[in-house]
Amino acid sequence: MGGIILAIVISLLPFLYLFTQEHVLGNFTFAFANIAGFIGAVLLMWEFVLGIRELVKKTSFNPVIFMKLHIFLGVWGMFFVLVHPILEMFSYMEKITFLFLPDLSSSINIHITYGRFALLLVLLIWLTSTFLRKYVSHKKWLNIHYLSYPMMFFVFVHALDIGSFLTNFILIKIYWLILLALYLVLIIWRISRILIRQKVTNSPLQK
Repeated sequence: MGGIILAIVISLLPFLYLFTQEHVLGNFTFAFANIAGFIGAVLLMWEFVLGIRELVKKTSFNPVIFMKLHIFLGVWGMFFVLVHPILEMFSYMEKITFLFLPDLSSSINIHITYGRFALLLVLLIWLTSTFLRKYVSHKKWLNIHYLSYPMMFFVFVHALDIGSFLTNFILIKIYWLILLALYLVLIIWRISRILIRQKVTNSPLQK
């Protein structure tokens, strides 16, 4: 388990380094708003990885500990992902509608709107996993939880071409693209595994 925690910390280091480069954005608030988004994305990606049963079963770690780490990453990932747009809103002195109303008037605004889509999905997943959990059946909750797949995709593409750190540090942008590519590979693999299981379940031999 220590190895996994170490891997998570190492995966965060490129973005933690950005705390030493806050001058790029002018002040700490702008810098922290951006870095919070990066940290949240990485934590949620690890939550997704540790939520893949096929991978967890191949390890010798206690599944209960895995689940606790999975929940921990989800809680803090959501926290940082939520902090990002809120700080951006205050930094630009925008109204709360800035967080939710889509704007497709330019390339930059389209990318910002990707972030708005991600935020709406984050809130939906969070609400149904906390306050509304007892009112939602397990099947509906699971289907809503699957919205984390497109949510993470929106988080990744949201920062492309508009993130100040990504545009100023090419190695950070390359690392971000690698994380995006890895996420897409995992999504395709997991969906294929789900489809294979469904095919086997529906097979005449299994009936």
